[in-house]
Amino acid sequence: MQSNDGCSRLEDVLSSRKLRSRRHRAAKRQSESQAFRILARVMANSPRQLPDALLQLALELCRAGTAAISLVETLPGSEPTFRWTNLAGLLKEQGGFALGEFSARGVSLDRKAPQVFLYPARHFPFLNQLPVPVVEAIVVPLTGAGPTGAIWIFSHDEGMVFDSEDVRLLTGLADFTSSALGVIELLDAEGSARLRAAHEIARQAAELKVQVAERKLAEDNLMELTGRLLQLRDDEQRRVARELHDSVGQLLVAMSMNHSRALGEQLSPMAARAISENAALLAQVSQEIRTISHLLYPPLLDAMGLAPGVRDYLEGFAERSHMKVQFEITEDFGRLPPDLETALFRIVQEGLTNVHRHSESRTVTIRIVRSSRQVSLTIADVGTGMPRQKVREIEAGRATGVGLRGMRERVRQLGGSFRIRSSPKGTVVVTRLPLNHTTHSGREDSVAPAVIAAPSSLLDAQSCAGK
Repeated sequence: MQSNDGCSRLEDVLSSRKLRSRRHRAAKRQSESQAFRILARVMANSPRQLPDALLQLALELCRAGTAAISLVETLPGSEPTFRWTNLAGLLKEQGGFALGEFSARGVSLDRKAPQVFLYPARHFPFLNQLPVPVVEAIVVPLTGAGPTGAIWIFSHDEGMVFDSEDVRLLTGLADFTSSALGVIELLDAEGSARLRAAHEIARQAAELKVQVAERKLAEDNLMELTGRLLQLRDDEQRRVARELHDSVGQLLVAMSMNHSRALGEQLSPMAARAISENAALLAQVSQEIRTISHLLYPPLLDAMGLAPGVRDYLEGFAERSHMKVQFEITEDFGRLPPDLETALFRIVQEGLTNVHRHSESRTVTIRIVRSSRQVSLTIADVGTGMPRQKVREIEAGRATGVGLRGMRERVRQLGGSFRIRSSPKGTVVVTRLPLNHTTHSGREDSVAPAVIAAPSSLLDAQSCAGK
């Protein structure tokens, strides 16, 4: 009896009853054990090669002509179908399958048990397209953690029939196959995830590279702008200092001379006293303007270099602050490039201002040393120190004070380093600037301390540098 589509009913081709009546051969446990050991090694070393190795072993253990694996695939809006994935044996040698997909219904998956087919082409017309006939077939479902499907073995010889031992062996291999396909599925998912992760990492790395480049460009532009602003500020302070010294200073001198001449005339006592007081006030104003001029930009810095410029500034600072200042520098220090001299002088200015305002120290030591490669400036006090968090903010450029940020920015502009060591016993600020220009050499081993408004040395060179 055939179905309406020309295929025999499934019950007409099943030969399970005949299988039970056949004499089954004795189990070859040693061969079976050896087969599973081989599969275990393949599983451990090359899991993706396991389906082909398993089919080859199925051919040998079950004396089959062809072995194959088919997996169930369900597309949206369609019935489940079998898709052939692996093939071994005679049909592979003769060119393989070109059968496409076929319905998975009515086979062993529905019954969840192995099935034995006698002349299965009567139920599966696509088998008639094979170059060799299929006499018998055993289909065992794949169940478990792996994908749904079946393992098949075909007999192409009338004299070769399957028995219950073949079903038992194939059932064991199907269980192994299901587990192996589950592992392969996990490996493929992991590989896909790794590939997606690699692509995502590459994409993020490319974006990060662009962001870093943009940030680097912005930082370079900012550094260039900051350097330009610092230079403009120095130039403006130099100009204002000269205007105060040359123009306003000369006017005050002229006014003082006029007062002197007026005092020589016949004046009333009140007028003479007023002019005398004005002369004293003019002298005081003149001194204040000179001080402001030197603070803005000391004339000795341009004319004679860093050592005289700093020494002149420290004398005025000691007088104004009533602090004891020790200045240590080599006698033959020589000249530096103008940008280095200006930067070091401004760092001394700002450093002493911070010591005076915040440290509560009454003494401070300034030490400037040069070698063939760099100039180092150390400012040390014996005050109350700074909190550790404040030190980290300053060194990271997050200090709120304009002066400290200016000090750090000057150092950064010149490619130097700026370090602070602070404790309750005092603070040491060490600045190092590279010598990238040809300058007059000085000796580092001959430091001549000059105490300004101080009766004795406060810190020797070792304590200043190592505090």
